[in-house]
Amino acid sequence: KQVQKLLLFTFLLLTPLPAWASWRISNFRTTMDVSANGSAVVSERITLVFIGVYHGIHRTIPIDYPGPSGANYTLFLKVTEVKDGDGNALKYELHRRGHYRDIKIYIPDAVNATKTVEIDYEVKNPIRFFPDHDELYWNVTGNDWPVPIDYASALVMFPANASGELRAQAFTGVYGSTEQAARAQVKGNTVEFETSNPLPMRGGLTIDVYLPKGILHEPGRLARAMWFVESNPVVLLPLLSFVVMFVLWYTVGKDPDPGM
Repeated sequence: KQVQKLLLFTFLLLTPLPAWASWRISNFRTTMDVSANGSAVVSERITLVFIGVYHGIHRTIPIDYPGPSGANYTLFLKVTEVKDGDGNALKYELHRRGHYRDIKIYIPDAVNATKTVEIDYEVKNPIRFFPDHDELYWNVTGNDWPVPIDYASALVMFPANASGELRAQAFTGVYGSTEQAARAQVKGNTVEFETSNPLPMRGGLTIDVYLPKGILHEPGRLARAMWFVESNPVVLLPLLSFVVMFVLWYTVGKDPDPGM
């Protein structure tokens, strides 16, 4: 019996394993054009290598971040177009999943093939405005890809008056990592970023650009108040409670007529 077990173990060890389906991202390229009012237009070009049979991918974009004093800061994002590398429109679905905007993209003929997906979207409020400076802190790739990313890069363009005023750095790795396996190069009013090592599964590229005050137009108080309420709808709970209680009081809660 010992000999039989040894022969069986040797057979299993020498038998080649079946080829499982897999995929990876070979190139993740982002272009971001920041307007003078602080909004931005973003275009992502993602090259995917599929081994096996696949039908699409999920692109999850983080849109909720911690804000000042424990409040929530939400990115207001609008997807405008999803297409393949040849410019043909791709079918997609949008969902809100917790702190993420999920884009479910259908990719035809993703069978042992290399495919390219391009995602265009607009972001109303990517810039953080502080008393002494403004900042673009942007998670380029996200940290929820279940596969590695061979190479990631980003080109960020600012208004012409930002030339010579920008400072930038980049971070890589899993959520919360301070690793900086990426390069940041400022060229006039543009900043180029690229990774120097592949990103592991759940690893991402985050960029950080410092701008002095006066380059971008800070939104007014009303716009900021509306964004805060949309990011933190719980602040409307006292008002909603008052309205409900007032309606109940007005309809059934008042004292009856003394003559009744």
